[in-house]
Amino acid sequence: MSPTTDKPDPTHDRSAQTAPALTESRPASPSQESSDSNSSVVEIDQIVGHWSDLRQQGVEREAQVESERNQFLTNFRDLTASVIRPAMQAVVDRLDEDGGGGLIEERKEDLMHRPRITLWMSLEDGITGTPRQDLNPYLQLDADVGQRRISVWEGDMWQKEGNSRATTPWGLSDVSTESVTERILEILRRAATHGVEA
Repeated sequence: MSPTTDKPDPTHDRSAQTAPALTESRPASPSQESSDSNSSVVEIDQIVGHWSDLRQQGVEREAQVESERNQFLTNFRDLTASVIRPAMQAVVDRLDEDGGGGLIEERKEDLMHRPRITLWMSLEDGITGTPRQDLNPYLQLDADVGQRRISVWEGDMWQKEGNSRATTPWGLSDVSTESVTERILEILRRAATHGVEA
């Protein structure tokens, strides 16, 4: 009988099985870390750029507002010199001729006050002392720089009767010799009804 040759048992031969490959973990290279960092902070460019744009827009808006403000003041001063004051002076001259009186007060702009021109009137005799809203008929025009309009105050107080109030504002385009004169005449008409016995 021939001798039996032993055959290797694959179930017991672990060397026949292929061992799983091991993946070696390597630290990121300095160049890769730098790239990742740059990608993370790139939004800073956008943030700073957006802020710069907003700041520039704010500067431009402020410049525009200041330009409009200065232009309004220039227009108001021009209207005061060429239209409002001459119309008021004509009223003062006529009141003087008729036995009454008038006074024009003009205030320039400063840090605390806006430009103003006021006509004070008297139906009898001239104005003595300091004119007052509770004593004298008046028309007061204030330059409202913020709203780009003219605030209108008027009063028809005479002989301890009458009213003083703010009325509808004027735009620069509303100012003319005719509009100023007519408003003054309306005030005088009302004032002339006060202090008269029924």
